[in-house]
Amino acid sequence: MQELVCKYCGGNQFDKTEKGYKRTYCHAVYELEPVAEKSKRSLNKTRAARIALIAVPVLILSGAFLVGYAHKDELLTQNPLTEELNGSSNSDYSNEQLNNPEQNVRIAELSLNQADLDQAAASVKEYGGENTKKLKKRVKDAQAKHDSLKQNRLKVAPKADMLIENPDTDFGVVTYYREAGLFLAYGPDFTQYSVSDILRIWGQPDKIVTDADQIKENMLLKQDEKGNPLNYEAKVLQDQWMHGQLTWREVRAFLAINQDSASGSYSKEFVYEKQGKPNVYFTDGHVGYTTPILRYLSFTRQPEKYPRTGLGKYPDDFPENYGSDGFYHEK
Repeated sequence: MQELVCKYCGGNQFDKTEKGYKRTYCHAVYELEPVAEKSKRSLNKTRAARIALIAVPVLILSGAFLVGYAHKDELLTQNPLTEELNGSSNSDYSNEQLNNPEQNVRIAELSLNQADLDQAAASVKEYGGENTKKLKKRVKDAQAKHDSLKQNRLKVAPKADMLIENPDTDFGVVTYYREAGLFLAYGPDFTQYSVSDILRIWGQPDKIVTDADQIKENMLLKQDEKGNPLNYEAKVLQDQWMHGQLTWREVRAFLAINQDSASGSYSKEFVYEKQGKPNVYFTDGHVGYTTPILRYLSFTRQPEKYPRTGLGKYPDDFPENYGSDGFYHEK
């Protein structure tokens, strides 16, 4: 495998697996089969549910990140759907976007994003078949939950030293979805906050970084060979996962978004690590990403019902006991 160089550790020694090759050192997995891609990244900055499309090695590496910690314990309302749930015109979507109604409905239920709800409704209308009635009800229920959560969306931070997701962006829930090569990660948007806002809310940082390469280095999730976190961003996610502050889907979403954001261009970073606050990464003077510490961030969430023991074995994201609702069910 001399022609394949790992994007994470730079090595070129790989072990053959059933699906492709696994890096000997960092265990990143490279699948042989082409991955079906579906990007829903917004073209403007007024979308709260930021979506990151991540390559297969990133998400599988993220899976190892989570499962490694589990083993330590023994181990959106703009245009509501019509009464008949017709949604947007089917001509607005390609056949590939509509031909899997179960998947579209599941994504809509998880994200509660209006664009996903509209697509799910169009998909059910076109390809629902004998399941049309049941799938329409699921979309209708998800739409009702979306409308209720959006109506009660925070306009003012619950505490003076907290950030809230941008209330002027499209509504969505922080969540993660993976199936058949499709990776979606939705996260909160805090772009309404400027550099001066952060200084006012959290005070002077420990230090300010303006070197682009150093910012990227600080943002990358770093782990040792056993999956133990080595830097602040990784340690925060591990700690909140292990203490039940973030759900499995939320951690997976932040892992994906963090990796995706690390390849972006940030002009400035406020480091608050000594103060135990989120690090803040800026683009054009506004917040582009923040370390997801729940004590300081408020965003729309959905509770998870499945326990850590229901996660299945790496790299399975949806083991047998997961239902179509995305929740874990004892059998």
